[in-house]
Amino acid sequence: MLSFVPSKDIETIAIEFEGAATKEDALKINKIIQEKFADKGKFNIYAIINETDGIPFTGLEQSMQVNMDAWNQFHKFAVISSAHMPGHVAEMENLLPKLEIKHFQLDEMNEAWNWIQE
Repeated sequence: MLSFVPSKDIETIAIEFEGAATKEDALKINKIIQEKFADKGKFNIYAIINETDGIPFTGLEQSMQVNMDAWNQFHKFAVISSAHMPGHVAEMENLLPKLEIKHFQLDEMNEAWNWIQE
């Protein structure tokens, strides 16, 4: 399940996932991208991912196909989780090759914000 959390940066969408992301979750993010960033250029996502049952980014590729122009504005993706996620990070890099993505542990949330804002 997706929830939006307060963002420390106006160019960043901050979200939290409980379990795997669904197509509906990706469409919610897509709507925010269209409303807030369609005419503004680059944006970032700061995602806290709690325990997942399978692939955390399920449905994301289908959502990206709906509005690929907006997804091309994606700049940085900070993934914060307790899980080791190299395969999932590689999956995101394959979907969006220009994307800068970095994984942080749950105790590194401030470091993740610092990296997003660089």
